[in-house]
Amino acid sequence: MKNLLLLVIGLISFSGVFSQNVERYMQYHDNGRNLILQGEYEKAILYLDTAITIMPYYSTIFQDRGYAKMQLKKYEEAILDFEHVLDKKPYLSEVHLQRGMALYHLHRLNEAEYDLLEVLNSNPNKSREVIIYLDNIQKEREIIAQQNYNEMLQSIRYRAENERINRARHREEVIWNTVVPLAFWTTVFLTW
Repeated sequence: MKNLLLLVIGLISFSGVFSQNVERYMQYHDNGRNLILQGEYEKAILYLDTAITIMPYYSTIFQDRGYAKMQLKKYEEAILDFEHVLDKKPYLSEVHLQRGMALYHLHRLNEAEYDLLEVLNSNPNKSREVIIYLDNIQKEREIIAQQNYNEMLQSIRYRAENERINRARHREEVIWNTVVPLAFWTTVFLTW
């Protein structure tokens, strides 16, 4: 009976602490979201970090923090937050879109394309933004292919020029090492 009474008292006191944590988490999370809306991403990340410390299992906080990090061009860190969310909720197309955008900015085009196509297939409402990024991926691939072509063409031209220079040097060597001495000795022999 005494143990049961202690257990009930412990549960009641713990539930009060838990509800306080939920309120604190919500306060920090809401403040972080408001700061994101105001464009103060550094401050927002601090509030969201505190919210994560209080309630580390709410994936929405990680998504918001990832968005703030992405706005600060901290793409690697943003991707880690988005992957944490997708580990828990792989069906969130918005997070796939955000991760795809971050991957695009890191020039990880294949991974970005995979995420963006997944969003396009699962959430047609986001298709306008996805199509813009997919078009950019295609354009970058064309540019890369063109650069590779230009580099290959430059390499071929460089080799051709080197071969031409080597042939010219060989001709000069033949002239100076064979023809000139032969002409000299022929002249000496004929004049003698």
